Amino acid sequence: MRIAWIIARKDLALRSRDRSVFVIAFVAPLALAFIFNLVFGGGGNDIGQSVQFDYGIVDRDDGPVSQAFTEVLEAIEADGLIAVQPFDIEPDARAAVEDGTIDSLFILPSDLSANITTGLPANIEVVGNVDTPTSAGVAASIAERFASGLAAATDAALTAVETGVIGPDEIASAAAEAGAQPPVAALVGIDAGIRLLDSATFFVAGLSIFFMFFVAGLGVTSMLEERRDGTMTRLIAAPIRRSSIIGGKALSSVLIGLVAMVTLVVASTLLMGANWGDPAGVLLLIFAAVLAVVALMSFVGGLAKTTEQSGNLQGIVAVTLGMLGGTFVPIGDPTSFLGQLRFLTPNAWFLRGLADLGGGNIVDTLPAVGVLLLIALGFGVAAVSVARKVVSA
Repeated sequence: MRIAWIIARKDLALRSRDRSVFVIAFVAPLALAFIFNLVFGGGGNDIGQSVQFDYGIVDRDDGPVSQAFTEVLEAIEADGLIAVQPFDIEPDARAAVEDGTIDSLFILPSDLSANITTGLPANIEVVGNVDTPTSAGVAASIAERFASGLAAATDAALTAVETGVIGPDEIASAAAEAGAQPPVAALVGIDAGIRLLDSATFFVAGLSIFFMFFVAGLGVTSMLEERRDGTMTRLIAAPIRRSSIIGGKALSSVLIGLVAMVTLVVASTLLMGANWGDPAGVLLLIFAAVLAVVALMSFVGGLAKTTEQSGNLQGIVAVTLGMLGGTFVPIGDPTSFLGQLRFLTPNAWFLRGLADLGGGNIVDTLPAVGVLLLIALGFGVAAVSVARKVVSA
């Protein structure tokens, strides 16, 4: 074991002077994750993150209908979904939308209640910012839902007038009161047992394990380089067990992988606000994932005869498993064929373990950790077999 540590230390010293390793292991995954999150994530659209839209309202009507609409907004605001700011001057409100102070604006015309009472057309104007289309769409849906409810309530009020239940002067108040009533049925949210990762964590986790495939193959590539340069012959001639040579090479890859992954977790948490969950669970998943990837790539690289062939094979496998495992884009339907096929990759199990950890505790990560360790064991045995051929060549 002491000899394996010496060989690992020697390889680590060599790799520490290789700038490409530093870029692949640290810079590239963090930089790409930041760009991906900026382009495809953020904006409060992440699963598991709260969403709140800032709305403004200009009430020029101040009648029963506008009061009912304001009460609807207050009810939604109480649920924490929106924040409503009243404006007295319409140009100021429109300027607030343009400069991004608020996302969207409701404008209630002065004849809103009067038109509703007399059966004339009435409109609630929604002004949205072009940079926040989702917010504008939600605002329009709120106005449309209120209008449809108000139309039904107005029909009911007119029917009540015709039957003598209420007087004509009570149409507006009756319609507004009926329109503000909650629906008979409502959709409610429930907490799922397993949540999806927020965008920042997802992209960092996916890209870190993707680039780990390129770092993990350095051990077997190093053996091929030493065989090419003739230094492997000297190692074989020395009183050193071949298992120590293989173990030292693998150990250096594992150590680089662990340091890279832990560094990315800390950096993404501080710089991007990534939410990884329980540190103990994260470390357990990282350890299992690094072992699995190192074993897999050591086996793939050991099948080659030259360093160039090894790099090409490892690149093909890394990209294929990255695409299949949902590293770059989440797999939409987990019950589909592709959704099930992705669990043949360590990428998918690592991401699954992090999602389980976010929705529970360290115990929930054990299935993913178990599969990753099985992958490490299976490919580790195969990697030792092909590595012995490289060492004996």
